[in-house]
Amino acid sequence: MGMFTKKKKDNTELNAFLGVGTEYRGKLDFVGTVRIDGRFEGEISTDGDLILGRKASVCGTVRVGRLTSCGEIQGDVFVKEQAVFEKTSTLKGSLSTPSLVVEKGAVVEGSISMTGQAEQSPAKPKIVSADFGGKPAAVKDEDPVAKTGSDTGK
Repeated sequence: MGMFTKKKKDNTELNAFLGVGTEYRGKLDFVGTVRIDGRFEGEISTDGDLILGRKASVCGTVRVGRLTSCGEIQGDVFVKEQAVFEKTSTLKGSLSTPSLVVEKGAVVEGSISMTGQAEQSPAKPKIVSADFGGKPAAVKDEDPVAKTGSDTGK
């Protein structure tokens, strides 16, 4: 290996650390991975990873790519990929995530929404058409309803 070879970056590299005894209020936007072991109040936003240690206390809105929690969260949590609540963790609030892991002993109080993607907007009906070589069907303003033989009214 030469002196100037590039280091491979992996997802385990820690970009910032708020240690035990640290208190932070405000908005935290970051890239990569951040670990919090202190107290945080406000808003956290990233596409990266947030790791909460056992002494961590977060109060506010959390929007992250991946979450691993051993601490306490109070507020609304939106996770794009996966949320992991280890046995010492507590969540009091709402959670939206496509993938959830909760270890025995973890406490989750509030609402959980497991959708295809976190922060997904409500589903809108889609109109789909296909041409199979027959006559085109007339488009109506009302929703189509499937009918069975017993629906003919005879």
